[in-house]
Amino acid sequence: MSGLINSYTPEQLKDIFGAHPQIDTIVLGQMPGSIDDEANLAGAAWVAARGVKTYLPQEGSIASGATDFFLVGKRRVVEEGAEVGVHSWADVTGVTARDLPRDDPAHERYIGFYEGIGWTRAQAEAFYFFTIEKAPAEDIYLMTPQEMLATGLATEVVPANH
Repeated sequence: MSGLINSYTPEQLKDIFGAHPQIDTIVLGQMPGSIDDEANLAGAAWVAARGVKTYLPQEGSIASGATDFFLVGKRRVVEEGAEVGVHSWADVTGVTARDLPRDDPAHERYIGFYEGIGWTRAQAEAFYFFTIEKAPAEDIYLMTPQEMLATGLATEVVPANH
């Protein structure tokens, strides 16, 4: 899977899984993010229910909404050298997640998504606030392998070409 996640992605995923129901792993390539967060979260939640593994090879690079999509894997494997970027979100009016207090209901969209794919509330909040505190909406923070494991983003970090 590569490219920007957009409004067509959920239906494309359903078509691909319909034609190939044996799919058990999604390998992510170059994915800079999503241009439709609603579609991204809907498609990701649908894929999460399939129980697949997500895999990010050494040459892979995911950021923003693609990072959220990666989380749908029951097992989430990252090869050393792969890039995983996170940042705060901004809405169309310019308000960012960093502008809001921690108890603002706007945060629930993502925290609820993480819970919906199987994370505990504590895990969901910890990962979500980690992402928005690491970089503003107009920037990207690249996670270290240690952070990937500590936050639960990755269940395994493996040597390149594993």
